Amino acid sequence: MSETPVKPGFVRLAVTLAPGRPLPTPGDLVKLCGVDCEHIGAIAVERRLATVEVAVEVSKTVRDALARLGFTQVVDWHWRWLRLALGRNHGLTLGQLKKLLSAADAGRLGKINLNNTHSMVGIQDYRIAAVVAKLATAKLNGYAVRPEELPAGTGPGSPAYEG
Repeated sequence: MSETPVKPGFVRLAVTLAPGRPLPTPGDLVKLCGVDCEHIGAIAVERRLATVEVAVEVSKTVRDALARLGFTQVVDWHWRWLRLALGRNHGLTLGQLKKLLSAADAGRLGKINLNNTHSMVGIQDYRIAAVVAKLATAKLNGYAVRPEELPAGTGPGSPAYEG
């Protein structure tokens, strides 16, 4: 199950099931999630691990509901590179960059590459369109930010922070 990619707009939750209890069926997991069926994707139960794919907008609710079965965590996120036309030559600092992205509701950030002429930041794929729209007219230190979403699979390696 974990080898298959998660469809865009969804995230995979993994639940380590407590020993000594009967294994839940996929139907039991759907009921426990407490959300509409269109917000639920693939479900698998293997040994003491259950995985459920859910829409990002309901992931917090579902994660809290599934926590009753055992330790629950987000397993897969999709990340994309966001390129900004600002860098050190424009007076951009790491603190300013983080503040700018926070104001644009970028959420959790991936890798950050602060270069001289431009910057690259890993953003979760479901947030990137809104971040680009919010930063489209933004200026910092008198320079236009000019955000650009890079196509999936392009850029300097993986945009996900793995530290």
